[in-house]
Amino acid sequence: MDKKRNLSIIIPTYNEKENVVLLISSLKEILKTWDFEIVIVDDNSPDGTHKEIIRKFGTDKRIKAILQKNKKGLASAILHGIKASKNEIILGMDGDFNHPPAIIPQMINELQANDFVVASRFIKGGGMEDKKRYIATYIFNKFLKHALGFPTMDNMSGFYVIKRRHLLNFPLDKVYKGYGEYHLRLVFLAKKNGLKIKEVPVFYNKRAYGDSKSNLPKMFFLYLKEAFKLRLFYGQRL
Repeated sequence: MDKKRNLSIIIPTYNEKENVVLLISSLKEILKTWDFEIVIVDDNSPDGTHKEIIRKFGTDKRIKAILQKNKKGLASAILHGIKASKNEIILGMDGDFNHPPAIIPQMINELQANDFVVASRFIKGGGMEDKKRYIATYIFNKFLKHALGFPTMDNMSGFYVIKRRHLLNFPLDKVYKGYGEYHLRLVFLAKKNGLKIKEVPVFYNKRAYGDSKSNLPKMFFLYLKEAFKLRLFYGQRL
């Protein structure tokens, strides 16, 4: 497999007009010698994210801009993008520019010897500019790993690469539902299916434009509920 010739980047968006334009431009520059596609699925953003992508990149055949007219949520948008993509390597990332495109070549390189690569804030070399959020999320992820047996130090990453043939072995309609808790299901099933998982360090800067959609207390409660469900009832419920 040529690491430079089989990449589909899936980006869900909602009110990310400024960020996603910068992100796509950055991806195109970093991957300028690669063959790739970028699949952006917008959840009918009121700020006109989808229209702006079409306006800026409508003539670039590597950019697929998909509009979900009925807002269906983050995970649904990712699933839509996966189903619309065509390449062997699937890369998932957010559209808010928290996920730095510069580490993508390293992630792809690590995939040569692994099945699933996760960008992690909580291993050596990783971190977040938002220190309060970093501490809260680190403690939560440490609990997931050491108390509940989740396989990575960043089980909420959302920035990952995986080989399509492995991903298609998962019940995708059950994994990619709701909000960011899909990533818990993804890493859990990767471990359950015996995939070789590798974490690489990543540092999150604060978003350049717009506001975060995440409510930390609500998110932690939802994620903890999902984590216990996976840990205790896997096989009966997912």
